[in-house]
Amino acid sequence: MTQQVSPQYTTPMAKHDKPKDPPPEDDFDDLEDKIIRDEVSRIFKEHPSDHISKLEELGFTYHDDDCDEEEQEEAVAKPLNDNQEYLVSFFNGNIALSEKTVQIFLQERRSPTPNYPLFRKYFKQANKHLLSLILHGLQQYPVLDELLTDLAYFHEFQNILSTLIDHYTIACDLQGNLDVFSELAMDFYYSTAPDGYDALYTLKERHPAGSDKRKIIDCLNEIEDAGVDEEDDVEF
Repeated sequence: MTQQVSPQYTTPMAKHDKPKDPPPEDDFDDLEDKIIRDEVSRIFKEHPSDHISKLEELGFTYHDDDCDEEEQEEAVAKPLNDNQEYLVSFFNGNIALSEKTVQIFLQERRSPTPNYPLFRKYFKQANKHLLSLILHGLQQYPVLDELLTDLAYFHEFQNILSTLIDHYTIACDLQGNLDVFSELAMDFYYSTAPDGYDALYTLKERHPAGSDKRKIIDCLNEIEDAGVDEEDDVEF
């Protein structure tokens, strides 16, 4: 991120005053750096979800080197086995959705060497067949974290907030393992918070006080609130 703006500082002078020697250049640099640090700190505190756009308004330029590398990988990505050939054909609309499709997708997802660039580009395209696969899989396996994570990732490229909320809510209701529920609730929270949705509040309303899940939710809320307070004290 580079600064594009160099503010100029002038000191008013009376008409007949004798000109004073300008302050040392280092003093100007220190003042400019302090103003920039203070403004950047304010933006991070007041605009945590859209700090990039606010910083760009100040004259900063945002560069995401990872995106350039990913795009290059995706541009040359090809299927490396029969399963991947099958899935690409499905994403292109040449094969009908079935339970076999879901199983092949999960098999490739769990591979020790998954072809990330190949599948990632279909997420970024918001491929409708990929979405239908994930939703079909969640009908069969509503608490499967892999599919929920994929649904949340798909949401980054196409707004499906209501669908994401519905499936995470169902999963949290059905999940009986409290340790897994705790992780699932936080995944739900972090996946929807950028959209202004408070998943922990929603879950709190769904579970009565004193229940095991409510105790976990209350604890997660306290942790999250404490984290926000700590961030407010951070100096940049």
